[in-house]
Order: sequence, then structure tokens, then C-alpha cells
Amino acid sequence: MLKVWKKKWKASHTSEDHDRRASIGGADLTASGLESNEAALPSGDSSLDGEVWSTHGPSKRRREDSPSASHKRKKTSSEAASFVESVKGREVLGLALKENLIFAAPDADAAVAFLAEYIVKGWEDWESNDEIKYPVVIVDALSITKSSLQVVIPHIDVVTYGAVDLNIRKSKRQVLLIDSPSLLDDLTRDLIELRRVGSLVFGNIPSCEDGSSLAHPILRIMKNFYMVLEPSSRPHILAGLFAPTSFCSNVTFNSLVLEATLGCKIYGLTAESRTKCLVEPFPVRESVVIYDTPQLLPTTPLVRQLRSLSPNDPSVRRLLKNYQHTLSQLGPFAADLVWRRETEQIDCLSPEIWQLLKDMELTSPNIDISSPNFNVTPKVLKLVQILKCCQGFGDGFRGVIFVHRRIVAHILMQLLSSLGSELGFLRVRVLVGARNLDTSPQDNIIRLLENGSCNLLIATKSVEDLDLPKVSVLIKFDLFDSQLSHARVLSHSLGAEGHIISMVERANSTHSTIVSHLSNLSPRLRAWMNTHCWTPQSSIACETLYTDRDPYFSDSDQESEPASFIRDPTTGSRLYPQDAVNAMYFLPSDEHNPTGEESLYNPLFEFDVQDDGRFICRIKQPFQSVPMPWSDPSLTKAGARRLAAYDVCVRLQEQGLLGSGVFPTTWAIPSDNNALPAIDPVIWGTRVYGKRLPAFWSNSALVSLDPLTRLYPMIISIEYKTNSIPPHAPLLLLTRQPLPDIPAFNVFFGGLPTRVNLTRAEPFSVDEHQFQDIHSYNDQLWRGVLNKPYSSTLHETLALYAPLESDWSCKTAQSSGLLSVFSHISWSSISATLENWIVPLKCDNAEVLQKDTEDALIQDRWTLYTRRYDAAVVRSDLTPLSKPLDPELQGYENLVEFCKARRKGFEGLKDYKQPLLEVSRLPSFIDRLEPVAGPFTPSTTKHRYFIPELCAKVTVPASTFRTALLLPCIMRRVDDFLLVKELNAGLLSDCVSEKLLHAAISAPSAGIEYDYERLELLGDAFLKLLSSIYIFVIYPKADEASMHNYRQAIISNKSLWKNAIAVGLPAFVQSRPFSLKGWFPPRLSTSDAREARESSTSFKTNTVSDDEKNAGETKSQKDLSGSRLQNNKGKQPVQHLGDKALADVVEAIMGAALLSGGIDVALKAAKALNIPLPNIEQWTDFGKRVQESSKPVSVQISSSKIEAIEAIVGCQFKRPQFLVQALTHISKTGVQSTTYERLEFIGDAILDFMVIRHVFHRYQQMGPGALSLLKGVMVSNTTLAAVCVSSGLHHHLLFESDKLAHDIREYEYLLNRARTEEYTLAEKGHPIGQFWHNIESPKVLSDLLESILGALYVSDQYTPVGAEAFFDKVFKPFYDRHITLQTLSHHPKKILFELIQSKGCENYSLDKESNEYLVLVHDVVLASTQDETGISGAKVASCIGLYALEGDPGFLTRTCDCWKKAK
Repeated sequence: MLKVWKKKWKASHTSEDHDRRASIGGADLTASGLESNEAALPSGDSSLDGEVWSTHGPSKRRREDSPSASHKRKKTSSEAASFVESVKGREVLGLALKENLIFAAPDADAAVAFLAEYIVKGWEDWESNDEIKYPVVIVDALSITKSSLQVVIPHIDVVTYGAVDLNIRKSKRQVLLIDSPSLLDDLTRDLIELRRVGSLVFGNIPSCEDGSSLAHPILRIMKNFYMVLEPSSRPHILAGLFAPTSFCSNVTFNSLVLEATLGCKIYGLTAESRTKCLVEPFPVRESVVIYDTPQLLPTTPLVRQLRSLSPNDPSVRRLLKNYQHTLSQLGPFAADLVWRRETEQIDCLSPEIWQLLKDMELTSPNIDISSPNFNVTPKVLKLVQILKCCQGFGDGFRGVIFVHRRIVAHILMQLLSSLGSELGFLRVRVLVGARNLDTSPQDNIIRLLENGSCNLLIATKSVEDLDLPKVSVLIKFDLFDSQLSHARVLSHSLGAEGHIISMVERANSTHSTIVSHLSNLSPRLRAWMNTHCWTPQSSIACETLYTDRDPYFSDSDQESEPASFIRDPTTGSRLYPQDAVNAMYFLPSDEHNPTGEESLYNPLFEFDVQDDGRFICRIKQPFQSVPMPWSDPSLTKAGARRLAAYDVCVRLQEQGLLGSGVFPTTWAIPSDNNALPAIDPVIWGTRVYGKRLPAFWSNSALVSLDPLTRLYPMIISIEYKTNSIPPHAPLLLLTRQPLPDIPAFNVFFGGLPTRVNLTRAEPFSVDEHQFQDIHSYNDQLWRGVLNKPYSSTLHETLALYAPLESDWSCKTAQSSGLLSVFSHISWSSISATLENWIVPLKCDNAEVLQKDTEDALIQDRWTLYTRRYDAAVVRSDLTPLSKPLDPELQGYENLVEFCKARRKGFEGLKDYKQPLLEVSRLPSFIDRLEPVAGPFTPSTTKHRYFIPELCAKVTVPASTFRTALLLPCIMRRVDDFLLVKELNAGLLSDCVSEKLLHAAISAPSAGIEYDYERLELLGDAFLKLLSSIYIFVIYPKADEASMHNYRQAIISNKSLWKNAIAVGLPAFVQSRPFSLKGWFPPRLSTSDAREARESSTSFKTNTVSDDEKNAGETKSQKDLSGSRLQNNKGKQPVQHLGDKALADVVEAIMGAALLSGGIDVALKAAKALNIPLPNIEQWTDFGKRVQESSKPVSVQISSSKIEAIEAIVGCQFKRPQFLVQALTHISKTGVQSTTYERLEFIGDAILDFMVIRHVFHRYQQMGPGALSLLKGVMVSNTTLAAVCVSSGLHHHLLFESDKLAHDIREYEYLLNRARTEEYTLAEKGHPIGQFWHNIESPKVLSDLLESILGALYVSDQYTPVGAEAFFDKVFKPFYDRHITLQTLSHHPKKILFELIQSKGCENYSLDKESNEYLVLVHDVVLASTQDETGISGAKVASCIGLYALEGDPGFLTRTCDCWKKAK
């Protein structure tokens, strides 16, 4: 290819204008040009001193300057010098010496003068650097450059490439002038390294416009040699010095691309200009077309016959499914076409069905909506009307219709073709996606659109990223809730002459939400979308893109070709090549913008073109430090981009770095989701549900075990910071597929939390011998941990463990990437364990014995299954003949006598003077996930004394074995997080924090450090708010009682329980404490292992056939997906759950979603959990119905009254009519619908939610029982009445009732008197309490506050801005001053005991001993105080107990085990 460049370079320089000045841009080098053996060259004259270039390099002939040219240069030399000395010149020079810069000098002489000054200023630094061999390399300069520089800087040698005999290595320590093809050639042949260059000066600037010369030498130098260097090793760049100045003033998006390509900034281009360039909307006309909702059509006799003939035939089920989709989208005529099309393509239909479909009669399409025979949908009718309008484009019309399903695309093409009289100008083809890496079939169809053979494509979403030509009309027949999809559609439009039409169903809230997502873009997302439209290089979005994770299942119907895919081991989802480009936008980038300036364009993809015209691509952004190589070649940029993206995904998967978040979502609802389990007769009040096992292990079983097996390690490390916890050595957890990131979690030693970290390490491969050694080591290790027989085969085992060298730790092995651990595996320890489980102690002397027992486990019996002990210390002061110190052995004279009496086969000792070994019992398995789990305590004494000669040492170090004892707990927690990730990805679109979601599905009975109770309290309040507003909006005429009934139907425990079952939630709930009984490491049964060996494949070569896709999974996948990956007895695990527990989990998940992302994420979670909220997709949908909720009010109030109320509440009413309604009592109008009762209904829910949120965040360590007590007091009628009067809002109530007026005045008097008395006592040191709690209050006062809250919420279009301001100004200060746990009543003993009882504790008391009051829980003192004069000691002790529980919410969990006894 270099020969082609130089050949064309020579041709271009023999032209008559070879002396013209270099210019930005130049001729384009396109793929088509290369295909015809044509290669374009950079524009402008890049010759050096008039040299003529040939395919063998430059000749040494030089063209002398003419006298006139020399005279002209002398005349302008002073002008050039003046520019360099000007303020602008000095500024540019200073910038050029500090950073890479693109700058065009005013003229050629000024350029040379500036270049000379630039060389002089930087020469000393470049020449003094030993790493730099070429201080300045000037590329593609003007012919006058050398002679001019020699005059200005005679002390510095300036040479050209031709003057050094073609050997660039001879030009060291000189200014080198070279043309770009020669420099590229020398770089390619390793004759020069760019890191040895001090400054690289480009006289010419290549074009970076779309479709330009990808093969330009400068672009190749930058892509292949400059950008691959570390930033500190890159040479300085000064570009464009000889280019025209116009490109600096004409700022376009291509200016930003130029900056990114050359790694420079254009001088004078400000951040504001760049930002303006980025955020300016792409010039295209977007329209929304509304169509009417189609009527529901009855099931036809043909459909009923098909269902009756073969109800279980997969082909018939798929056929009926396609029919239903087509019927709803296109209408009866199109649905009939499905039968004919499927009959022609499906060979496995039964003869009866085939004959039935063959005899079916087809009608003609009728698009007359007034006709009784109208047989298309209003959507199709609207589409036809749009297409008719397109006839005005003439022969130049090109259009694309995007649909969701492949079957709809094919049938729609037939439908439009049958409307020849209406749409005869259309030439329609279908373009659907392929899941393999070859896009040539799609490219062939695209070429038909380009050359006019067809003028309309009906395409599915999966081809959006292909190189579609720019078209005049793009129609979104189906809407996709994806900003990425919308950006791609924009990129296919014809710009200002193009039209994008979105078809939206009337009154469809889902469609409205999608349009809202795509139109209300932040400036940063708008900038990203523009980059996607202007260039195929695209960029990484500065914000998280909103996109559905549609796996294109429908697009794969009837696809028979095998497909490559990557399987997510955590969820089982598949990522096909067509999904890989999408994945690039959601991968975590190492350096989103290395410059730190958002205004700089940072491309995501980089393209190049080969000699044969095919394109290659690579990802320019680094992901997880994984190298990004060039892709295989493709005929199109889109094909190369897919190849590059898929290759990156494969590489990330091989490193275990491809997270579940980039995979399309697949969520399978259980087939029996409508079956409600019966009440369990054994455990009353519960039902039996299947317990889900993580799909990760069944997916791992599908990976083959090759002679060289790749393993994915996670380093298990235990943080032990106190002496009470003995050392735990790190272990490697090895899996066949990469585990997802597992967050750190706690295990507990005597109630003290200890952190367990799982750190990802670099994958490695092991040979068959090494793999077998690790497996055998694991079998031996598990025998020791379980203390009973255990064995497994290689194919059964899904998780392995390996020890690390004793001196290795994560802290000493920190690195920027993944830790390399293979070389640190302790193979000697593995070999020692395989050779012998136990070995004799070395007891030659005390010193040898002490060293041999360091980090050792001791057994006093030579058997595998026995007790084990930690070696504590060598007791040189004791011998076997010493009196035993063990209390249990006091009856023996010495240990020798004990051995004679109790040890079978004892024949005496070799050494009766050997020192004894002091040991302590090693605890057996303890559930360390349970906070109340205590340390092992021997029944009699802490230490025992052994005779070393009779003992054995376990070959596994004690610190390693301690970690191994934790493995069951660790693997249980790993399984928990795997299930959480499955649930989050499948049901909740990864929108909920995994830690919060784990808490949300963990019942208190699971006995772990957190549970769903606090989250359930928050989720319950949110659900009440959500359902109340929904009912208020949907039923604008309903009264308060009716709205209450409607709401109850949504939020009742029965409804929530049924919703949980409908989405398959019970299988994910964690309700049982961990037990080692029946637990075994993850493995398959023998039969499953055999099937796995037969069906396993590598993820890189996964293929799937048509039948497999129709069935959803292969047989082996189905068998291994959970039903047969079971415990050791082969039984499916089950659990007992109460109906309320499931309802609580649903509410807790909504609470977790609320904390994760606010009300919109919580609403999304509610929809996913089957909460019936039709026509509401996002919170702003409520605001669209605000006018419907407004009722005419006959009462009028003055503006001064409104202002007075606004001053109290701290905000303004945007719609005062709601305030009037909130103030109006029924006695004023006599009409209930115009009073505050409806507003009070939602105000009550708003206040509940705000109060719960307030106490939830204020008391973050407080248990749910205490939170409920606080909330109950804060929202009580008596408290709200006190708040109302204290704020003065009661003066503004509109009513006409003498009795009500008297009641309010009486209450106000009593309240003020009680407040005065309370505050007087407070001055004497008494705490301020609830002075209002014994005063009976009119309910109207609490209703007034709630109705004003509701009015503010509705007035602000169902946003909480005003209501929160009201709460912060009026409610919150009152609560904070008067309501705490200690002031809930005059005697806190009741509150304290209620809190203790709420945790199920039955062993508590408040006792008086002598002059001291004690609060005891299981005989542990929670609080105590001396009896004080004038103050009850019991009251003070109870208050202190409440303070203690508030500060230490885990006290009851650690101290009380009543719940265990009850269970």
C-alpha cells in the first residue's frame, strides 16, 4: 500500500499546481476509490524544497528559488518577525510549547518565522533529553521551509529526508524535514520510534470529514503510532502552521473531530464554542403523528380450530403468537397473510393443519375506515396516509420504516404491495437483523436502496447500527424507549431535508413517556446524540443513557442460521454480535475524557481502510485496561464496528470483566405463576414455595473442560484487625466462568463484624495435571471442613479453592489492573496435602517443635475425621511426667498414666522429657452470617496439653483451614448475591442498589445482619402515596370512602402477595438461616455432569439453532437451569413463607428502589412488581391530568388571605383554586365534592410518606418498631391538631358551624395553657414532651393540614416541591422539638417494653435492687440509674434504655434468642 501512496504522491506533484500552498482537507480517499485501485493523496503541496517523489523515495534534485520569490521573502521578513513579536504571537508560542496545538499562521513567511522561534525555544529541552533522538520532525512542510530556517537559525542543522541517503537514523540531533508517507514507512519498518521524537510539526492537516481519507498518512501515524504510546512518551505536536486560517474561524463539528484525531486544541477555539457546536440540535424535522386505538377483535373460528387441533404443538403456538401480534398491529387482512406465509415456511405442520391453512380464503385490503369491511388498523391507515404524502418527493424518495417484530416487517411489506392503486410508486424491501458476524446479506439490501432498486425499507431495530444511506423520511412505526436507538435513527436522516415521524397511539401513556424521554434531553446528552449523527466514530455519553434492554427476541423468529453469542454466566442472557455495539455505551471506561474537558470531542470508535478497500475498526476508549486491537476487515464501517465491539466483549468476558448490565434482559415468568400454593398443614399460616438456585452454577456447567482449562479466580480475604480473631489466610475461589463483582460483606465472631472481601484476579489456564491436583486438594479440604466423607468428579465440581503462598497478601500485590495470582498458588501446600493429610510433629527439641507448630493444626488421633486443635505454645516447663493441668485429668498422676489407661495400643514414649504442647480447641462450623453467633467455648477449660510424640499435624496450615471453615458461609452469601443480581437484571432492569435489594428480600427469620423491615416501612408509605395519587387522578368524581376502597384493592396484603407470585418473587426470598446440615459445595449430580460433558461449549463458539431458539433453551440448559442443580439428596429446596411476608418483600423492594433512584425508579419497580397502574409510566404522567382533578369552587377568598397562608407554609400556590378547596369545610358549601375531603385523602398519604422518610433518614440505626412508634405519634390527629394551631393555619379554615367554632376556640385555649406549663418546666431542666396528648382535638384541624398538603401537591402538578417546603417549615421543626422516643409518653417504660416485645423477646424486666433501677434483657443490663428525689428512677432508667437501643440497634439481636426458641 505504501507503493500506491507514493505512486499517487508522485502523480500529484507532477501536476502544474504542485507548488500550491497546503490546505486543510484535501481529496477524499474512500473505500470505493480504493476498490478501483485509486488512492487519493493529501491535498496541498507537501514537497520538500522541490523534490520529486517516486515509488523508491525522493530524488536529490532540487529546484532553486526564483529571484522574484527571494525578493518577495526579503520584503515580508519584517512582517513575519513582527507577528512573532506581537502579543498574539507570543501567546501562541507559549501555548505551543506547553500543549499540543493547531494553529495557522497569517502567511507562509510568518509560519516559517514562528516555526524558527518555536524550535529555538524548545531546542534545549528536547536536545538535553537522552530519550529524544530527533528534537524536531517537520512533516509535509512548504518548499521554502528548509532554506528559510537555515537563514534564521544557522546554528541548528536542518536536513531533509533525501539529504541523509534514505537512512533516517543518520539525522539524529537535527531538525528533520520529511513527507508523511516516508515517515509512515519508516515507522512501519521500525527505523524510527515516535517516543524518540521531541516535537512533531505537521504542515498539512488532513480532512476528518465523514467519508474522508482514512488512509491519509498523518491519520495512520496518529492512529497506529502516536495514540498507542503512553501520554508521557508522546512527542509534542504543532499542526496546521502552513494551513489557511479559514478553518479556525469556521467552527463546525469537524473541527472537534480534527482536535480529537490529532490530539490537539485549535488555537482560538473556546470551550463555549465547542459546547455550542456539540449541543446544537441535529438539523432534522421531527414530527409526531397520532393514530386511534384499534378495537379489540374477537377470536376467529380458524384460530379456535387451530388451537383445538394441536394445542401443544410448538410450531402452532408460534404461529398463533405471530398471528396475534400481526392482528393487533396491522389488522385482520394482514393477520390472514400470516397463515399463508407460515404455511409456505413451516414443514413440520400436521396434514390437518396444513390443509386447513391451504384452504383458507384471503380477502383484499380495505382502508376505508367508514366501511363495515374495514380490515386494517388505524395505525396502518395512518401509515398509508403518510406514505401517500411521500409521493411528492419524486424519484429521489428514500424511506425507512422501523418496526419491532420480524413477522410484522414481512407482512407489512405484503400489505403495502397489495395497495398498488394507492402506493404504486413504492418499491418495498424488508431488512431484518442477523445474529451472526456476517452482515453481507443486509449490506446487499442496503445497496438496493442506495441505487434506487427499492425506495422503501421496512427494518427491525437490530439493523439500526448498519450503514443505511441518508434517507428523506424515517418512520417509527413502533416506538423504542431508547435514546441510543433514537440517535441512530437521527443519523440515518437527510439532515435539514429529512423527516423523522413517530407514530403515537392516542391516550397511550407508554408512548407519551417514550416521546418525553427522547425529547427532554440534557445538554450533555444532546451533545452526545449530535456526535452520533455527525460521525460514525460516535462517543461515550457523559450521562447514563436511557434505553430498554430489548434482546430482540422477536427479531430472531424463523432465523435458521447458527449464531455466535456470549452468555452471561450470572443471568444466562445472551449477547449477540448485533448487541455488541450497544454494549460499548454501557461499559465502564477507564478514561471517559482524559483531558478532563467535556467540551472536547472524544471518539469511541476509530476506523481505517485496507489496501483492498475493506474497513477495520477498533474501540478507542480503554475498558478495564483490556487492549483494543483492530477488528477483522469488513466491506462496511458498520460491519467493522460490530466486529470490533464483539471482539472487545469477548476479550472482556475472557478476563471476567463483562458485567451483566451490558447484556439484553431475559426474564422468564414461571409457567405456574397463577397457581396459588395451598396453606401448609405443618407450619400453620405459611405456604410452601420452591427455592431458586443461582443460574450461575448451571451456566458454568455448560463450559467444557479442555486439556488446558481456563479458570477465573476470586481472592477471598478476611480482614482481622483485633487479636480476638485469629489470622485467616487468603484463598482462591476458582470457577469455570467469571463470577460477577461480589460486594464485601460481614461475618461475625462473637457478635463482632469482620469484613470478607472477594477481589477479582487475572484469569489463568491450568493443564490437566494441575487441574486434577487442585480438584483432589479440594476434596481433601472439604473432608476436613465437613469432617465426614466427601468426593466428587471434575465435571461435577463447579467451584474450586486453592491456597496462596504464606507471604502473599492483597495489600502487598496491589496493581493498576487485575492481580496476577497464578504464580503465587502454593503448589507445595497442595502437594503436601495430597501426599498426606496429617504428618508427625518434629519434636527433637523445644525450638524445633515451636517452629513446626507455627500456624499448625494439631490432632491427638491419627485419623481423618476427628477434633482438631490450634497449637498455642510449647510448654518447656511441662513434661509427660508432670501433673496434668487439665481439670478433667486431675485423677491421673501424669499424662503417661492417662495414656496407659485411656489410649488404645499405647506402648510408652521414646522421650519422657519432651515438652508438652498447649493447644486450644478449633471451633467446628458456626454460622458466621448470623450476628448473634458466638465463639466456641469448651465445656470445661480453654486449653489442653498434648504429648507431641503422640500427635499429628494437619498439612493444611491453620490460617488456611480457618478460612476454609468460613467457605460454607461465604458461598451462601455468594449465592445470595447471585440471586440478587438475577432478580435485579431480570425484573428490575438493574435500577436498584444490590445491597438494598438483598436486604429487601431477606426476612428477619434468615438471621443475617439486615432484613427488609426498615425498607418495608418506607415502601409501604411510598405505595400508599403512589396508589392514593393514582386513585385521585383516575377517579376524579369518587368520594373519600370510594377512593379508600379502590386504594385498598391495590395495597392490601392479599393483592401484593398475588403480585409477588405472578412475577416469580417467592423463589428469591431469603427466609431460612444458614445450616451446614445437608449443605454441599456447588456441584452437579453424576447424571447432570455426564450431560454437561456432552453438551458443554465454549462461550466464544456458542451457536444456537432454529429449534433451540424456538424452544428458548437447549435440553441441557433446561435440565441444568435450576431443577437439577440441587443439594446432595437431589431434592429441590423449598421454603415456607407467609402471605404477609411476601407482601412485605414487595413493599421493601419498592423502598429499596426509592432509596436507589427516587420516585421514578420506585414507580418503575412498582410496575415491574405487577402493581396495577395502567396508563402511568412515569411520575410526570400524573401532572398531565391535573386539570381533570380540578373542581369548580363557589367559595372565594381574598388575595391577602392567600398570601398569609403562603407565608405560613413557605411556598406559593400555582393554582389557588386548590387552596380554596383545601380550606373549605362541608358546612360552608354543603357539597362534599367541593370541599377538602378528596385533597385530605391524598394529603394523608403524602404526610405519611414524608414522616416515614424523615424518621428513616434521621434515625438510621433505629429499628422498624421504634420508627413505627414515632410515625404513629407524628401523624396522629392530636399531634396534627397541635401543629395546625401552633402554625396559625386554623384561623383560615372556611366553615359555617357555631359548634365547630366553639370546639376550635376551646382546644386552642387548652393547648396554649398546656404548652405554657410544659415550657415552664423545661426551663427547670425537664425535657419538652407531648403537652397536647391528653387534650381532645377537633379532627377538622388535622384534616386541614393534610388537605393543604394535598392541595400543594396537586397545584405543583404532582411534584413534591411545595409540599416538602411546607413540611420543612412547619412540621419538621415541631417534630424535632417535641417528639423523640424518650418523649412518646409521660412514662417511657411502656414504649421501651413495646420495642423489646416487637423483636420477639420474652425475657426482660425493670428491677429495683437496693437504690438502683436496672433494665435487664436476658440478665444483661441494658440501662441503670440511681433513684432520684422528685424523679422516678424507673422513668429515668427507661429513658436511658431507649437511648441505648437507639444508639445500639443490634443489642437485642446479639442478646436475645427467643425467636430461635419460638421457631
